Amino acid sequence: MSTHLATRHYEWTARLIAAGVLELIGVGVTAAAAHNEPAPFRPLDAAGYALLVIASGAVAAPRRWLPAAFLVALAATAAYQGLAYPTHAPYFVGVLACAYAAGSAGDRRRSALLAVLILPAYGVLALRAALADLPGDLLFPIVIAIALAIGQVVGEQRAAAERSLSEARAAETRRQLTEERLRIARELHDVISHGIAMINVQAGVAAHVMAERPEQAREALLAIKGASHDALRDLRGILGLLREPDQTEPRAPLAGLAQLPALVQSVRDAGLRVELAGGADGLSLPASIDLAAYRVVQEALTNVIRHAPASSARVTVDRRPGQLLVAVEDDGRSPATATGEARRGAGHGLTGIRERVRAAGGTVDAGPRPEGGFLVRATFPLEAKER
Repeated sequence: MSTHLATRHYEWTARLIAAGVLELIGVGVTAAAAHNEPAPFRPLDAAGYALLVIASGAVAAPRRWLPAAFLVALAATAAYQGLAYPTHAPYFVGVLACAYAAGSAGDRRRSALLAVLILPAYGVLALRAALADLPGDLLFPIVIAIALAIGQVVGEQRAAAERSLSEARAAETRRQLTEERLRIARELHDVISHGIAMINVQAGVAAHVMAERPEQAREALLAIKGASHDALRDLRGILGLLREPDQTEPRAPLAGLAQLPALVQSVRDAGLRVELAGGADGLSLPASIDLAAYRVVQEALTNVIRHAPASSARVTVDRRPGQLLVAVEDDGRSPATATGEARRGAGHGLTGIRERVRAAGGTVDAGPRPEGGFLVRATFPLEAKER
């Protein structure tokens, strides 16, 4: 059953239950009290019962007909009183319920019009009433108008609450879409940027040594093949998740610190001496932290290759009490002293690193080292069960 049909079914059920309760009170209790009603009231007959049934059951009308249902209940109740049926009973519950419902379903102008129509109905009764009954006959339309006003106020508050809830849901949806777009952009940037950087370096090596050292050129071309294969594999995995968002199992294993040795080796193949201190052996990490830590190292090494003429770099993975430390430092000049184009590229990379680390609950420091080169250090919190 769709949500719309379920909502309509619930509304119909609620209206029918409300009408049944009002019939029990307005008809059943009034009929029971009428036997003890003294003269000069008119005994309840078929017409009296019909008026009670109409007045109490009008609340079951669909929402768009509630103003008309209120007028029907108002006319039936006024006729019941005008025909001098017993009134020392809750015969009026139907019109009060309809007044409240009509107010909550309509706008202010319509509610004001309905309130104005109450006066003619009970003005006739006031003219026919005895002097002793006049205060009560004048008070009753005021009570109905109050019920109409209460319904109007409640309806406006409910509409305002629904608008606020709808706006909050829309804002949350936009926030989630923005976060998902940024997450996908970071993944694509990290995968493609690293792969292209490796391919660019190896292609330069192959072009430089092809004539004099064909064997080294062949090794560079094989490295290009491996880098492009890895990038395409990761890219297919990301696109596969985008095409099948409900898929619970990824098409390929998520990147993590376990793949760090292979990453370091690919950078070494590109000509940069990289030392790996520590590692992921024995580490049991949440998937979000494991992936974020790997991407930090990947992006930092990519920036070294693309933007800093370093000869060596050092990657450190250190598990400490309550936290995981990942650091990448090189001995080249910092991106701040590179060309404008390089600075912009490195800036995007560092921005992505900061966003990714913050999303995993960690902190990141990045900047030039006093002795030269550049340092990227990320710290991730670990819970007790993960230490």
